[in-house]
Amino acid sequence: MLNTTNGPQNVDPNPHRHIATTRIYDEDMAYEDEEPEILAVLPATGWAAAVGEELVALVAFVALDDGRMHGVAVGENGRIALTEDVEKLPAFSGYVQTNNDKENQ
Repeated sequence: MLNTTNGPQNVDPNPHRHIATTRIYDEDMAYEDEEPEILAVLPATGWAAAVGEELVALVAFVALDDGRMHGVAVGENGRIALTEDVEKLPAFSGYVQTNNDKENQ
């Protein structure tokens, strides 16, 4: 049985043609010309980015719809831009959890 706009219809078990569904248009398409969208903004309390010899405090982690996640710090102008990835800084080497250090408590 196949549900159509005219109601349920019997379908030949060995059809000589293919039935085109919306899957050929929607499900397998990848939108390569669009930037990833922000899914969630998570607090980054106790985390910093190691940039060269210094630690840059993070204000948030941003989760994107393509599965990536990046840290965000306060910019030079005092603004927080959620699209500015600290991993793109020239001397970035990783993330460090600072709330376990006794010096930073």
